[in-house]
Amino acid sequence: MRKGVIAALFRNFQYKISALVLACLFWYIVQGEEILELNRRIAVNIKVPEGYMIKGPSVRFKDAVLRGSRAALADFSTTPINATIKIQQGKTGSIRFRVDKEQIENWDNRIKLTVLDPYLPVVVDEKVSKKVPVKEFLKGAPADGYIIEKTVIKPTTVTITGLKGDVDRIEEIQTEPIDITNLQQTRSFDVRLVAKDIPETGLSADKVQVSLLVGEKKVNKRFGSVPVEVVGSDYLTAVKPRYVSIVIQGTPGVLSFVKRSDLEAFVEARELEAGKKHNRPIQVKIPADTVLIETFPQAATVEIYNQKRLN
Repeated sequence: MRKGVIAALFRNFQYKISALVLACLFWYIVQGEEILELNRRIAVNIKVPEGYMIKGPSVRFKDAVLRGSRAALADFSTTPINATIKIQQGKTGSIRFRVDKEQIENWDNRIKLTVLDPYLPVVVDEKVSKKVPVKEFLKGAPADGYIIEKTVIKPTTVTITGLKGDVDRIEEIQTEPIDITNLQQTRSFDVRLVAKDIPETGLSADKVQVSLLVGEKKVNKRFGSVPVEVVGSDYLTAVKPRYVSIVIQGTPGVLSFVKRSDLEAFVEARELEAGKKHNRPIQVKIPADTVLIETFPQAATVEIYNQKRLN
């Protein structure tokens, strides 16, 4: 019986093999012709002529649906499909392109491509450079009684490169905010630059050093009725006005110790001709660590008599 089963199995063996091969072939054909849909991303590479640039990244992405047979879609992996848009020389402004299979190299026309949002707006302009000053952006205020006396920025200017329309509008580049709340002493900061509409790669330097010289807050103090003296003459003299008002500036600590007698006002009469009146500037001497703000009035009339002084 066993021999009979084996004999039946191998009876017409070549026909059975042929039928199996044909069945596999039919299955392959059916599977290969099955229509499928795949969701894929298109990486759109935007190429511009030399001397031009676009606003934003040079590679944009679009979602698309591919429809075709299993065999036609077999070569598409999960990586984005590359498309290229070439912008013509001299074409500037806001331009809208339609992303389609024409921008994809060696596209298989057996596959239907549907880009879900096919239109791609691109802003194109000339590529230019300009040197602009750097401006510090200070946030907050120093501690009570202190002020920022001086600001030193290194480098003081940077070169920006970008779209001509954007670069033309920029007159200065600001730093990121520098918090000086309760600052009481001189300090340096390394801060980044903030350039609206200019990519980071379009800055000759992305950071600057800002040094802040901090000093005590200064106030003004007025001293009235400071007597005016005439010096340098061997003759008797008279001066009008006889008193002046002097305003000096200093820190509150320094000014608290200054008295009216510490200030001097005088007119230099050396070599002035006797017997005449002369209009001369009023000069002053003020204490150390103070600054002269105002003398009122600034000049005086000096009369030189013909009579000499008695020693």
